[in-house]
Amino acid sequence: MMLVLAWVTTNEPLISGLFPPQSLAEQVRNAPMLIYSVLFFALAAAYLALWRTATDFRVFRNMGFYQLLVGIQVLTIYLGGNSFQWALIDLTSPFIVMIAGEAMRVPNRRWTLLAWPLCLFAFVAGWFPALSVLRFRGGGIDITEIFLCILTFQGFRHGQKRDRQIAAAFVFLIIARSTVSPFLRSITHLPLNIDVGVWRWHLNPAALILVALATLAVYVRDLIEDRREKRRLAAELEAARGVQQVLIPEEIPSVAGFAIQGIYRPAGEVGGDFFQIFPVKDGAVLIVMGDVSGKGLPAAMTVSLLAGTVRTLVHYTQSPGEILAAMNHRMLHRNGGGFTTCVAVRADRDGTLTVANAGHLAPYLGGQEIPLENGLPLGLSADTVYVESIFTMADGQQLTIVTDGVVEARDPSGALFGFERTALHSTESAEAIVEAAQRFGQEDDISIICLTLTSIMASASG
Repeated sequence: MMLVLAWVTTNEPLISGLFPPQSLAEQVRNAPMLIYSVLFFALAAAYLALWRTATDFRVFRNMGFYQLLVGIQVLTIYLGGNSFQWALIDLTSPFIVMIAGEAMRVPNRRWTLLAWPLCLFAFVAGWFPALSVLRFRGGGIDITEIFLCILTFQGFRHGQKRDRQIAAAFVFLIIARSTVSPFLRSITHLPLNIDVGVWRWHLNPAALILVALATLAVYVRDLIEDRREKRRLAAELEAARGVQQVLIPEEIPSVAGFAIQGIYRPAGEVGGDFFQIFPVKDGAVLIVMGDVSGKGLPAAMTVSLLAGTVRTLVHYTQSPGEILAAMNHRMLHRNGGGFTTCVAVRADRDGTLTVANAGHLAPYLGGQEIPLENGLPLGLSADTVYVESIFTMADGQQLTIVTDGVVEARDPSGALFGFERTALHSTESAEAIVEAAQRFGQEDDISIICLTLTSIMASASG
């Protein structure tokens, strides 16, 4: 405190030069400026408080800092600091350009950054008396008025109703700011202030406060709608997670004569991959794997429909072709513009594999992609016939079924994991294949089932 008093005492001539003493009558006349400054500080506090609760709304932060700067500027006018107001105007004017562009959500507004060097040039040039004829002092107002006119035009032309409302508020601000610029006042002849009784009310601060209040109402409405939408999306995501539980078995079933591994790694919160594994009669195992285009609750609901269909069908048939045909009819006119690929495999204990495919990636057997006759993805045509192909698994041989999330993994350079790498890794464990694809660069959901025949080996050893 003593240091502050000592600084004030030492620099009293400087302070007196910046803030010359005012008579009581002049202080009373300028009292509205004190009222304005208090309102600006209150608006700054409101904006910054909202920003603390919603940090993703940067416009709250920007408006808060701008209101704080304007409040300081108005307070200096009340204290008699009129001699350097032009400098404060030049320094704060670019802020309102940035705020206007962000508030009206004007696209491609990087050009507005030019306001900063232009206003800084006006600020520096204003200190040189030789340039006073060019009216650089306070030129930030004239410069930024041009930017604001362009932005409001874009807001009216390209914006939605909400953006047009803010554009209208900024039109009012443009008119009010023209009363501050000597150059614009010489053209428009608008008054700088209005005397009411003994008080002098300046128009520009009043306009700034009205614009700040109007935009605050719009921003708060935006915040409420944004939070309502995020709650809706969170509820949808939670519902999708619940649906997802029926898409992937919590535990891989144990089937005598087979070693089975199954892994699912979604790229996001909820994906569109699914697989089901069923022990069926005569010691066989039935596997159905699919991939629904899209993400979120719509994809999860489609997959739940398919999973339920498979669970019902397995009680009546274990034929992969018949299962895909029934799923295809169930999906007719339900793809919603997307598509669903699916592959069904029945593995018997003697090593016989019966496979039918609906546009899915062909499985790998012993490190080689097996040749299949592909049918159309599910739900595209009622006349599609899903032909069954028969193969034989050798002792200890591994059948690997994957979704396209493995093949379409992409490294930073854009290269795909591809079919060759998938084939090379297809004899490894499901966990090793997943790790290889994720290290390469996962971009889509990954599902992998590895089925190894062990019954023949077991009977031979016995």
